[in-house]
Amino acid sequence: MNFEELDLELYRLTDSEERYLHHDYIDYRATALTTSPKDSRLFQFSLKHMIDQENNGTSYYIRKQSRFAPVPAHITDVIELNYVYHGESTQYINGKKVDLLEGDLILIDTEVSHQVESADYNDIIISINIEQSFFKEHFLNHLQNQSALSNFLSQAISKSQNHNQHLLFRSQNSQNLKLLFQQLLCEVYDPKLLDSDYKNHLLQLILLELIRSFSVEVNGTSEDSHKQQLTLEILSYINSHYSQTNLEKCAQHFGYNSSYFSSLVKDYTGQTFMQLLQDKRLEASLPLLLHSKESIRDVSLEVGFSNLNHYYKLFKAAYGLTPAQYRKTR
Repeated sequence: MNFEELDLELYRLTDSEERYLHHDYIDYRATALTTSPKDSRLFQFSLKHMIDQENNGTSYYIRKQSRFAPVPAHITDVIELNYVYHGESTQYINGKKVDLLEGDLILIDTEVSHQVESADYNDIIISINIEQSFFKEHFLNHLQNQSALSNFLSQAISKSQNHNQHLLFRSQNSQNLKLLFQQLLCEVYDPKLLDSDYKNHLLQLILLELIRSFSVEVNGTSEDSHKQQLTLEILSYINSHYSQTNLEKCAQHFGYNSSYFSSLVKDYTGQTFMQLLQDKRLEASLPLLLHSKESIRDVSLEVGFSNLNHYYKLFKAAYGLTPAQYRKTR
């Protein structure tokens, strides 16, 4: 199956979608439990049962969400991953409206109330229901990476009573993520030899791509945890890209507009983005002054300063010496 054939398959109307178009909807009251006798609006879906029914040796179930019918507020017994393959999707997480655009991905833990509005013809949403055992078996060795996703997965597979968390990854035009989903779905609809192993590896790669290339916008864990994690990610990005980056590039990397991102950085770190960037550039220039024969102008350019006088002024304010004096006295 090639990607054009995959798209044709995804847009093809399923039996369920045919029924929904004729207003023949599921009565969830007859097919799912509610969380308590007093609350008939929140359902409890047993998706482990759906995974077991597949009986294909995997601990997850991959499907296209049916269009033309809403999904009521529910919680599940597995982790839900929803990816907007095409179009858009309006969902409610613990009652809060979340608008997802093409390329966005949301990861939802087991005790999070989750509701989905009816999707139109062009809205293709891919759902992967994943048992916690998958992460223990295939992803545990990656959880040492301190990212929002690794923290989420650590909490999700723990025996803690707190599983009321979610992560929302905003699209950053990641061609890798789209390609991985296309490869995964081709294997779902047209399985080949060793398809279970192949899908396992692709799902692991999807999670690694989220850690490597995406930054979380919404974290259903505590606000302090989200604040701390995003601060670390911003500082790490500056540490790696100080010589080439600026406010606009950094904001784009994290999926924000520059004005909002500037305020967020100040709020989270207590310093402006420019202060953080300049401090890092100054710090990076120190070993070059001491251990290289480059001119001071070349040193300033190498670490990202385009104006030599500005570099001198900032250096003197930070260290009490000019770059030339620092080089001579060390």
